Amino acid sequence: MRKKDEIDSADRRQQIIEAALKVFSTKGFHKATNKDIAEAAGGISPGLIYWYFKDKEDLLLTIIRERAAVFQLADHPERIMDLAPREGLALIGSTYLSVFRVPGNVAILRILVGEAIRFPQIGEMFFKLVGRRFLDFLSQYLQHQVELGRLRPHASMIAARSFLGMLVVNVVARELMRQPEALSTSDEQIVTTVVDIFVSGLEPRSQ
Repeated sequence: MRKKDEIDSADRRQQIIEAALKVFSTKGFHKATNKDIAEAAGGISPGLIYWYFKDKEDLLLTIIRERAAVFQLADHPERIMDLAPREGLALIGSTYLSVFRVPGNVAILRILVGEAIRFPQIGEMFFKLVGRRFLDFLSQYLQHQVELGRLRPHASMIAARSFLGMLVVNVVARELMRQPEALSTSDEQIVTTVVDIFVSGLEPRSQ
């Protein structure tokens, strides 16, 4: 059984995370302060936040990482590297889209999109901390598939951005813009279509 102080510490950390998500959603990441988060967390000392997180950026990254199952793939690439392109990309795509089924994650997406437009440094920070890591993983997977002879040689990083971009535009249409035709589109439909378009363009051509 965990000690009471360990449980209290875990509860406090989760309380801060939930408070930060609430504050980021209402004030935006750029304008949110540790004082705002501390008040939303039940009036704790702002300094206590630094006991759990290095800074505000670390807090946002923690929120994203703990809510995004797709990072588990990036953390353990060996689980997917040898899967055939259609199977591997379908797994990556469906895992990515599942992120937005977690309560609160669409709010995080709104925060990031809105903040990145107004404050380019926020977009740069997010890409450095999160986007680059995922794209590197996807690029490595694609390059490995080339080495196995399953895909034609190509610029793997450009291809990785293209694959992710096809998923993102569907997420934006459905979750942010709430386009009527997109609202009725399932994750499975999106993934199947995107993977088919993508792999069909990179499969080895018959001689």
